[in-house]
Amino acid sequence: MPGNQPYVIILANGLNGLGAVRSAAHAGLKTYTLVTNHSDLCTYSRFSQYRFLLPSNPTVEDVRPLLDQLHANEGGPGVLLACSDLAAELLGQLKCEGYAKQHLVVPSTETTEVLNDKKLECQYMENGGITLPKTYYQLSDDALDSFPIIIKPRTFREYSLLGAKNVILNSIAELDEFRQRFKDHLDRFIGQEVIRGGDDNLWVCNVTFDHQQQLSACFVFKRLGTMPSHYGVTSMAISQDNEKLRQECEKIGKALNYTGPAMIEFKKDPNSDSYYYIETNPRLGMCNWFDTRCGVNNILACTHAAYGQKIALPLQKNNWVYWNFFGDLIARLENRENVFSILFRYLVVLRRRRIGALLYWKDPLPAFRYARSSIRDIAQRVGRKLRETIG
Repeated sequence: MPGNQPYVIILANGLNGLGAVRSAAHAGLKTYTLVTNHSDLCTYSRFSQYRFLLPSNPTVEDVRPLLDQLHANEGGPGVLLACSDLAAELLGQLKCEGYAKQHLVVPSTETTEVLNDKKLECQYMENGGITLPKTYYQLSDDALDSFPIIIKPRTFREYSLLGAKNVILNSIAELDEFRQRFKDHLDRFIGQEVIRGGDDNLWVCNVTFDHQQQLSACFVFKRLGTMPSHYGVTSMAISQDNEKLRQECEKIGKALNYTGPAMIEFKKDPNSDSYYYIETNPRLGMCNWFDTRCGVNNILACTHAAYGQKIALPLQKNNWVYWNFFGDLIARLENRENVFSILFRYLVVLRRRRIGALLYWKDPLPAFRYARSSIRDIAQRVGRKLRETIG
């Protein structure tokens, strides 16, 4: 590291940001946190000592003066880290304009733009020989002949248009209804065949590639639950190394000429044992605190990459469980899972070494804030169900 103390600047967002702040503290790194919401989870963390509030939809012009000031105050550059798609775009724009007062361990602007557009991403991967589920790019014209189909917005900006991160269509009738509803916006979505199998067929690799596009950190886990169920973000997972997926990540990194942190998702077909590529997020993964507690600190790996330091690929601890209790419980109740089945699953989990998504005894306040919000949410849902039953 350089003579001045290394530091990181985290463009934080929700659980991603909270985990990054904790991981940076775990590595002994000084941390500056940039948030777009004064009640973001990481603002309650005792490790988030230096915080700055950005506009809700920040631009490079909003961020650059602050980065310049931090460079001046610290007497040198830190390492910029993105925890959201928007933040990844901002860092890509900074790299494109040649910004040099902070270290940018990020892919090129072109790569980020490809990965933040599902249509471009899937076409790029298909051309690179990566195995994908059957994908439909022209929803207005393509003959969809296999159901269920998952509809994905091309970019995060279309989430509000769709009203969700994705939608599942189970029949031609549902497809026709979708086409009619979004007839003027069909070019803003793609469709993919849903690979059969439960949540435990979903795999995630949180990785870091250095400036030579070499894999410098890789943490692999298998999902055991998502929120919402089956098609959402991780609510429960178990760490399990997977050499085949490591090799796939290396292949993807080379194909994309990739530098920086990424979250790469796969799904295993239980019938063929083949792994299908789902997506790459060009930023820190949501479960990066899980990575760190299992021995693979991707925030530290990015810092080493920024300063040109070579390190051995760290080994991960296997069979540890990541658990977002309230998020997982809400998702399972919404999915109408049997209460006794949920209870049995949780009793099994209690027998393993667990890493809480939020609960950390050295940093308890974010968990209490999240729990209060979740309990209120559960109470409101139960109240609505009771009113519907009585009515």
